[in-house]
Amino acid sequence: MGICNSKSDKQANPINSPCSPKEIEFRYIDGRRFHNLENVVYPLPNDDDETDRLHFRHFLTRYIWQSNFSAPINDILNDSDTQILDVGCGAASWAFDMATTYPLIKIIGIDISQQPPTYIKPDNFTFIKANVLEELPFEESTFDYVFQRNLFGAFTEQNWPDVIDELVRVLKPGGFIELSEPSMLHNAGPATKRLCEAEMEAMKLRGTDPFTSQKLDKYLQNQGQLRNIKKEIRKCRHGSKSNQAELNLSRTAINNLVNTYSAWKPRLAKIMKISSEEYDELAKISEKELFEYDTYYNIVRVYARKSL
Repeated sequence: MGICNSKSDKQANPINSPCSPKEIEFRYIDGRRFHNLENVVYPLPNDDDETDRLHFRHFLTRYIWQSNFSAPINDILNDSDTQILDVGCGAASWAFDMATTYPLIKIIGIDISQQPPTYIKPDNFTFIKANVLEELPFEESTFDYVFQRNLFGAFTEQNWPDVIDELVRVLKPGGFIELSEPSMLHNAGPATKRLCEAEMEAMKLRGTDPFTSQKLDKYLQNQGQLRNIKKEIRKCRHGSKSNQAELNLSRTAINNLVNTYSAWKPRLAKIMKISSEEYDELAKISEKELFEYDTYYNIVRVYARKSL
């Protein structure tokens, strides 16, 4: 994660969120811990294994892009007045990386449950429990930059315009918003297709859209207050067509996807009506196919500036 300053959580945070009623936040399925909050559609676990996967995926993504962001925000990253919001921060991999790289800025990470470490974290990072589907606990025009990624499984297609409106509300005029989502897999083998089809069915049942990455720019265009909308795409390849320099990256990408299969297992095995052992065997076959078929997915980044 980079070098972080160790600290205990302070009693008072720079920005405080209201306390929510005590409720049972999690439930367990086949040994994995999942969110158990009303109206939450996010399908993946919230446990130590998932935290490790999120950290792993962060560094894979950063390597593919050779950056943590695409919006032109370099000029504000050495300013102590700069405030950045990381929406759906999860394990806070991106936020911690940014906070240690740019120690003068202030980064607020929000999520529906506590997942980032509470005792080992950068001094300039604060976690706040909040749900973007509800009104965020921030005034209008609070942040210079708002960042959100990998939440295509967290919002229904109907939610997305409201989510964008709320992110733009807390963004300062002249500030940048950046969204990033992955596509579904391309060039998939038979076993991999079965897993992909089950994933899409699982998302459909929860009202989420597996093709969100293709619509991000339209969501920003339709919001009405955003200008200079830009879209960038990188491929994450898994296979045999990679050149020698890319083979290590391909192996890393395959490991990431295998870990994703594991995260999806409690839901997909049920949808596919197969046993745990049959699911594991299918995942092993898919692991080989990812390389042989040179399976890949696109990572889309879209950013825009809020009108002055």
